[in-house]
Amino acid sequence: MNDATIGSSAPWYRHPIVWLIIAIPATSVIVGITLLTLAIRVPESVVRDDYYQAGRTINIDLRATHRAAELGIAATLLGSPEDGWLMEVRQRQGALANSAVEVLLAHPTQARKDVEFTLARTDHGWSGLIEPVQGRHVLSIRSSDDQWLLRKEVRLEASESDTIEVRAERWGAPP
Repeated sequence: MNDATIGSSAPWYRHPIVWLIIAIPATSVIVGITLLTLAIRVPESVVRDDYYQAGRTINIDLRATHRAAELGIAATLLGSPEDGWLMEVRQRQGALANSAVEVLLAHPTQARKDVEFTLARTDHGWSGLIEPVQGRHVLSIRSSDDQWLLRKEVRLEASESDTIEVRAERWGAPP
């Protein structure tokens, strides 16, 4: 009989198959510890804490969007992600409301990338400058008295140096 196949005198740690068998669970433990460490150190919340209340307010948002469509509220973003944006909001029908206009550029997953500001009143509506912002955001423009709302998902890309129009349209069930 061959001494290499039966009753080998080499210690256990000299056999490659032993290390392969040990490597599989060891790799799983290392990956698990790494993922746990990342989950603890980087708590990015994708789910809103007040998701139930936000869901209940959808009908209020629909009424506010319909009101913006009736008033002919429209917004324009001019500029580029590198230089910043000029935002203008105008009302096409009726007398301009005296309320302030609040703008929120909400990043879909990272709250620290949200940008919130108030537009200044002008002769033709409201306007303001936005710092350079890039990426996908949900743009929400509303009156401070919550009478109307414009909402649109916008992509502010690095190659884009353009005009972005936001208009209110009636959709969904009537208020």
